[in-house]
Amino acid sequence: MSTTEQCPVCRAPNTTRQGAGTNTFELNCPRCGRYHIQALAETQLLNNRPAFPPQHLLSGLCRNMWDILGDKLLITVDLFKSWVELDVAAKIAIPRDTDLVTKGDYLIRFMRRKSKSLADVVVFTPNELSVGFCANKNEFQFCLNYLVSKGLIEEDTTHKQAGAFTYRLTPSGWATIDTPPPLKEKTQAVVALIPGKDGDLFWTQGVSVALAAVGLTAVRADTKESSNKVTDELIVALRKARCVIADLTGQNPLVYFQAGLALGMGKPLFWICEASELADKKLLVETRQYIITPWTRDKLPEFAARLAARIEASLG
Repeated sequence: MSTTEQCPVCRAPNTTRQGAGTNTFELNCPRCGRYHIQALAETQLLNNRPAFPPQHLLSGLCRNMWDILGDKLLITVDLFKSWVELDVAAKIAIPRDTDLVTKGDYLIRFMRRKSKSLADVVVFTPNELSVGFCANKNEFQFCLNYLVSKGLIEEDTTHKQAGAFTYRLTPSGWATIDTPPPLKEKTQAVVALIPGKDGDLFWTQGVSVALAAVGLTAVRADTKESSNKVTDELIVALRKARCVIADLTGQNPLVYFQAGLALGMGKPLFWICEASELADKKLLVETRQYIITPWTRDKLPEFAARLAARIEASLG
C-alpha cells in the first residue's frame, strides 16, 4: 500500500511511498524520480540534514539513475560521509558544481529522450532542475544558455508556460546526439597505470571488462617499451584513443604525465584509484572537482560495471 508525503531528499510534495524491504522504502518523487531509502538515512535527511552531499546532487543522482538506467539508488547513511562513498554507489557520473559540460550533457540527452520528432518542444519545469544537477533556477538557466551558445538547443517562445522553460533541439543538437560514429571512429582506450600493479586480474576482470562493455579496446600504456618513458608509440596511441583511463593508485608520476598529455590532446579522461588510497585524501588530484572511480581487489566486477556506466554516460 502506498502513501503520499514529502520527499526527504528535495522536499517536493506529492511523493509516494511503499515498502521495499526491511527498514527500506521505495519513493517516487516528481523531481527525484524513483529511489530506495533506508529508514535511518531518511530520519537524518528530515531531522538533521547532513552537510554532504548537497541536496541538488543527491536529487540529481536519484533522478538520472532512474531516467537513464531504470535503476533505483539506495540511499544509506554511508552516502553522507564522502565523495568516495557517493561515487561507489553511483552508476553514472556525478558532476561537481562547476562541471558545466557534464551538466549540459545531461540536459541535452534528457531533451533527446523527450523528443519524438525533430521539431518537438521540451518543457522544463522546476522538477527538471534535478536532470541537470542544478541547485536553483539561475544555475539551470545558465546551463541552458550554455547549450544555446553552443548551437545545440534554441528557446521556443510560441509554447511558453508560466514558471517553465521551453526549448527544442537544433539541427546541430540532433546531429551531435543521433549521428552514428563514422567507420573510422576511434575505438581504443589507453590505460595509464603502474606497471605490474595488481597483476592480471585487475586488468582482465576490471578495466578490460569495463571498456569492452562500451565497445572499446583497452591498450596498456605500461608496456615494456614505454613503462619508464614517453615514446613515440605511446604518443601515437594517445592520439588514436577515444578516451584515456588513468589509475592514480600509487601516484606514479608517469601516469600523471600521460594523463596531462591526454588532456592536452583534448581526450576524455577518466580517473580511477584503489578505494583505500582515495579515502586517504592525499591524491594530487582534487577529488571535489574531478570524479574518481574507486576500485577494490575483491570487487572488480562491480568496479567494471561502474566504470562502464561512467564512460557511457560521458561519451554516449
